[in-house]
Amino acid sequence: MASGKFFDPHVLLRVSPLLTSTCSLWYAWDQHFFLSIFLSPTHLAQSNDILPSYFRVFFRGGVTRVLVLLSLTMATSAANIYSYAHRGSSHALREKGALAWYVAGAGFAAAHLLFVPAVAPRIVAISEDKSKGNSTQDLRAWLRVNAVRMLTVDLAAWGCLGVGVMKALNA
Repeated sequence: MASGKFFDPHVLLRVSPLLTSTCSLWYAWDQHFFLSIFLSPTHLAQSNDILPSYFRVFFRGGVTRVLVLLSLTMATSAANIYSYAHRGSSHALREKGALAWYVAGAGFAAAHLLFVPAVAPRIVAISEDKSKGNSTQDLRAWLRVNAVRMLTVDLAAWGCLGVGVMKALNA
């Protein structure tokens, strides 16, 4: 089965960073969508009351998902880059024009973490209700940063890895 007739582990390796990057992008979009509901005028009064406790629970599980997906994206990208350096020229990612795309995708995935200083104070402010009953203002600020991050580094990682995969798998 590992011969490639039914299952080719090299194809799985090539596609893996795109899959995890897709999950990261999708999760970022879901976060934005679901948390924006708290800012709806019909929910705003109740949102300020429940948002701190909701966000504490939400963020605990969310940060784990984000870190796992980012780690998998970077690790599988690195594995692809490493395999380039240790395989014959017929399979070289550079010859197919894919190597730079995998490097860029890994770099953009890592750049997601550059936004931590911008979001960490807002996460603390929401979770600990630092604005004393006005957590929706902090959420609005967090959502702006999340949107910028999602539409820049997360989308760029996904796009680069998508191009890399298409080039790597092009026969």
